[in-house]
Amino acid sequence: MTSGTTPTAQNRATDGPVMENLQLIGLLTRLVEQRLSQVLGINSTDLSAIEHLITDGPLTAKDLADRLQVSTAASTHIVDRLERAGHVTRQPHTTDRRKVLVVLADTSKARLFEHLAPLLDGVSERVDKLSGAEREVIEHFLAGVVQIYTAAAEGMTSS
Repeated sequence: MTSGTTPTAQNRATDGPVMENLQLIGLLTRLVEQRLSQVLGINSTDLSAIEHLITDGPLTAKDLADRLQVSTAASTHIVDRLERAGHVTRQPHTTDRRKVLVVLADTSKARLFEHLAPLLDGVSERVDKLSGAEREVIEHFLAGVVQIYTAAAEGMTSS
């Protein structure tokens, strides 16, 4: 048993269908990420970088380092790997000529979404079938789960 984990907390981790399904979603999310990494020929950190570029658009290596919580040197290596694999390009910043932006290649984005489309479409269809009341309850529940995960992640910083 790990420090800070009580038998009660361990039992709750798989207590009932809601908790079991949340745990399964976490496991399946990691499996999907592993498979995407394999398909794209990259590691999980590189995939995380691509996710940030999709979400946030072009970023500097420093901005990418901040989002990935790695050093700028590590971020440079990540960008180098992604560039060699054809997933990103480096382009001059439009307004600050001292900066270089990391830009996701359209082909890589298209490839990623090609593989994610069945998952995204399936979840979207499920959400579309919810009544307004069901959607409100689920939104409230998921927002609470996100807050709990955020607090837990922030509490797990290395010392």
